[in-house]
Amino acid sequence: MEHLWLTRTPGHVVRRPEEFGYRTDLPALEAPASRSLRVDENTEVELRVGPGHHQCVVGHHGDTWIETVDVFEDAAAGLPVLRNEAHPTPFASQVETGCTVTEHSPRGLRKELRRLWETLEAAPLALAVQDPQEPTAVTAATCHADLVSRALMWWTWRVLPESGHILRTRAELRLTTSTARAAA
Repeated sequence: MEHLWLTRTPGHVVRRPEEFGYRTDLPALEAPASRSLRVDENTEVELRVGPGHHQCVVGHHGDTWIETVDVFEDAAAGLPVLRNEAHPTPFASQVETGCTVTEHSPRGLRKELRRLWETLEAAPLALAVQDPQEPTAVTAATCHADLVSRALMWWTWRVLPESGHILRTRAELRLTTSTARAAA
């Protein structure tokens, strides 16, 4: 079964979870897969996923805010266990980010991938990159907008089969302006 949200790209980044970092000061990077969701007439979110990184690009009235998780040269860009930042951009009152790492057996990884596929199928905006030579090497992201709380929420997964780890991130960006309507 083919999924609209799945891009098969040979090659994947063989890394340990602690080698990944988090930054919000980079431009959009090259990515073999991207999908967008128009939140309202002024706001759009784009998920960009590559074999070793993801970005969430939020645009509002010409302003852009970009979250990047990747492997960086400097070790100062570590992943946040839990981080809350006020006014990260003029169109948002706060962003909360968090990261967890779990370790699994090969059987456990396959089970978690089945759960991930179910999550991606049910999401309004989903995207995944999978290495066809190593099908358990997956980088994925989902996003949705909560119109009541005026929040964008996204989750990412990086499955690292060589070490048996899954690196998960989640983020919530609270918009300061109204999200009048959403369209997929």
